[in-house]
Amino acid sequence: MSTGSEFDGPPAAAPSGDAGQNFLSNLLYNPMDSAGAQKLNEGAQQFKALAENGSFAINEEGFAAYQKVCDKFLDGYSDMSTELLFLLRRAKMGSSDYAKQVSDFNVKVAAGDEQSLIPNFELLKTGFEQVKEALAIARKNYNATEDSHQQALSKLHGEH
Repeated sequence: MSTGSEFDGPPAAAPSGDAGQNFLSNLLYNPMDSAGAQKLNEGAQQFKALAENGSFAINEEGFAAYQKVCDKFLDGYSDMSTELLFLLRRAKMGSSDYAKQVSDFNVKVAAGDEQSLIPNFELLKTGFEQVKEALAIARKNYNATEDSHQQALSKLHGEH
């Protein structure tokens, strides 16, 4: 049965020519696998570079909305980080060879390589931190542009 909602497909593309909006619209596109976590992290770096170069600005309302998303992830990460460390310890599952293999496998899934759970959560954390930094810069860009426009309008109004 189709409900009209697709959670596993890509989100609708943002209009071309708005790189910041393109990144934001894809912010949460399947970040729960290694490739998705890497994509989010790379996108966050590019997003920050756009903001630093003055190519992206965001108003207070947009800033607050995206800041809330970032904070929700980062707060959840902080709450979960201690619990994630427990996954690094071999669980006591019995003394049979099979129990030891399962226990070792669980540790490997948690942190055995860069495609494991913990490294990908850390990569997501870094990405969301970079998005927050980019948003702060983009809000500054927006405020500077608004101030500049306000000054220009004041000069025009004063000249007439």
